[in-house]
Amino acid sequence: AIYRAIHLEIVSSLSTDSFMLALRRFIARRGRPSVIYSDNGTNYKGVNNVFQKLNWDKIMTNSSIERIDWRFNPPTGAWWGGFWERLIGILKTMLRKTLGKTCLTEEELCTVVCECESLINSRPITYASEESEDPIPISPKMFLQEITHGSTQDCDIVEESSLSRKLKHRLQLKE
Repeated sequence: AIYRAIHLEIVSSLSTDSFMLALRRFIARRGRPSVIYSDNGTNYKGVNNVFQKLNWDKIMTNSSIERIDWRFNPPTGAWWGGFWERLIGILKTMLRKTLGKTCLTEEELCTVVCECESLINSRPITYASEESEDPIPISPKMFLQEITHGSTQDCDIVEESSLSRKLKHRLQLKE
């Protein structure tokens, strides 16, 4: 089944090396995917080429690691990535509306992007009733973490007097 969840990573460049490190972080947090869908970016093609050169028969014989099936969009079919491009569009809109022209440190940007990822993965993918006694609608996040909600409100309740000016500003952006 496809839940259309997203995982976002901040990388320093679009190089093959940067993507390889991001993929390693993804696997460390989410587990090894059996299939990866992507466009034809040179960074994706580069990592796939590295994987192609490995002796997969030997690897699968000596370990439980299986080859990742990498599926690229056809070069003339840009619309094939429409479902993930739509989610990226949602992310860009969220960032544009919440941040505007605000300058963030790298650490603040990573935090904001993780919070946006959580919100996007919390969107309902089934009917969402307005009745409080009805079941909670299913979201992609439920399949990723077995958690029904991922709010950081307990962190947001910290007394304002103990927060730095920058952190207060970031929390205002979140609201």
